[in-house]
Amino acid sequence: MLILQYNKGPALDEAYSRWSIYAGIDVNRINTYQKKTTPKLILGGFIQMEFRMSRTMGFVSGINYSPVKYSYEVKNSLVQDRISYFSIPLGIRLHPTKKTSIGLGSNFNIFNKAEFIRIEEDIENYEAYSKGVFKNSFGGFIQLSYQFYRRFVIYANFRWASRSSPAVQIQTNNTSGVQLGLTYPIFSSQIKL
Repeated sequence: MLILQYNKGPALDEAYSRWSIYAGIDVNRINTYQKKTTPKLILGGFIQMEFRMSRTMGFVSGINYSPVKYSYEVKNSLVQDRISYFSIPLGIRLHPTKKTSIGLGSNFNIFNKAEFIRIEEDIENYEAYSKGVFKNSFGGFIQLSYQFYRRFVIYANFRWASRSSPAVQIQTNNTSGVQLGLTYPIFSSQIKL
């Protein structure tokens, strides 16, 4: 009777979608482990899929475009490194309430390209880094998210990546930082009760 009258009841409160595909954008503020570098904000994007084993637990994977940008000084001029990776996350997402979730997992970061930007007297000079300076890396992430306005999800990630690099080289594969993002489901399977 409650379900017919108010579209609420015990069966509907336990409903969830088994498969979901999300698209979204994020703002990255990721830095190296070097003390001389300062992180810069840069936009990224992703498509991820979630497979729910139950109403409260699911597995997440997909493809992320994860750029990293930071600056440092070399011989009285400002230099920026802009590095882009395609990341493949593999993680677990827990849904303690209907609107919140907690994610934990690993990332495999596939190196795409890197640019060296030297800024002298308001003139920017772009150069591509030679092969071998930056490489693929492994890392992890911790995510907190909140659903609002029916289907939009806002989230905060702390992510890190590491791979051995020479200790004196400023250009390093070891990074960590914060991502803030917004997602929207572009596909959801039939509701499972």
